[in-house]
Amino acid sequence: MPQRWTLYNRLNQDKEGGLQKLLGELELEIMERMWEREQHGPGEEPAEPSGATVRDIATELQATRQIAYTTVMTVMGNLAEKGLLTRTALDKKTHLYRVALSREEFLDRASRRMVDRMVEDFGDVALARFIETVEQVDPERFEQLLRHVEELRSQQPHDSHQSQQPQQPQPEDPEQAGQSAQRG
Repeated sequence: MPQRWTLYNRLNQDKEGGLQKLLGELELEIMERMWEREQHGPGEEPAEPSGATVRDIATELQATRQIAYTTVMTVMGNLAEKGLLTRTALDKKTHLYRVALSREEFLDRASRRMVDRMVEDFGDVALARFIETVEQVDPERFEQLLRHVEELRSQQPHDSHQSQQPQQPQPEDPEQAGQSAQRG
């Protein structure tokens, strides 16, 4: 089956929210812990953005489930390769992982790629369906969507979003994330 159909099949899964459709269960659990650390540090008190070692995350996960350190290490390495985490060597064996993309940034980039792929794959049919869906939205939500679009436009350079190439590693394409999510 072509890779793109894998993405479309994952999007049709009966799961709540977009993140559960884009990341595997363990990937999502690790990212939720990393995002929490980014917002509040490892404890309850708000702190400066922080990172975590594999040992830190494995210890947290092992408090609620049985999981091998090496499994956590592999998944965190995969998340770094996908561009969701950064990895800095502390010594020969230990790395500090930090959040590279916030939850919102990840969802924004994944959504953009999916919409771009849908339009690339299905052209005017996809655009017509998007318009049809938007026309069915209640007026209050439609106004919220318009404000959101304007906010997104104000954050973007004036040239096409297709030509943007951020300096940090890009998150993996959603369809590739779906394949590795089944392992994670």
